[in-house]
This record gives sequence, structure tokens and C-alpha cells, in this order.
Amino acid sequence: MKMQWEHHRSGTVLSLSGEFVSEDTDVLRRRCEERLETGTRLIIDLRELDRIDSAGLEALLWLQESLHRLAGQLRLVRGEGQVAAALHVTRIDRQLSAHGTLETAARSFARGQAA
Repeated sequence: MKMQWEHHRSGTVLSLSGEFVSEDTDVLRRRCEERLETGTRLIIDLRELDRIDSAGLEALLWLQESLHRLAGQLRLVRGEGQVAAALHVTRIDRQLSAHGTLETAARSFARGQAA
């Protein structure tokens, strides 16, 4: 899995590409722990992700919980195909604030929306 970080006025965007599987979760957790601060607004862009497994989904839930403890916020930009199906079937797209575009995810911070 490839990770690309970008800082924007509305928050930080973490773009994931490739496959997000169990071998990648420790790296994601470590990198996020290095960057997470109180009040962090993080958008995870899943549009370039080809596949996610149960460990990857669990890591997203862990990240949501970690940000919540830090009074931060998490938004997802949904992918398609297997990634969208995995989020839907597990109902994680209901637990996490999932959006169709990066723009709507960023705007939801300003409006204080959960989804």
C-alpha cells in the first residue's frame, strides 16, 4: 500500500493506493500516531485503493477511535468496487463519515456533519 500525505486548510488528506491488507496496518498505525495531534482533521481518500481486508477495515475503526480521543475528526472518501462493497457490507460506511468526493468530505468539517 502506498500512502501520500497532503496538508490543506481544512485538514490533512491521507491518500491510500494499492491494497490495504493486514501487512500494512502496523505501518499505517505508526505513521498516523506520529502525525495525530489534538484537534486533527483527517480525510482518508480511498478512491485509489484496489482492495481492503478485515484488518484494514479494523485499522480505520481504530483510527476513528484514536482521533475521537484527541478531539479530532475523521472523514473517508469512498472508493469503488471491492473497497466500497467492503465498507457497505460491514456497515463501516455508517459508523464512519463516508463521502463521495474530497470536497464534500472537507466541507463536512465546516458544517460539523458526521456524515
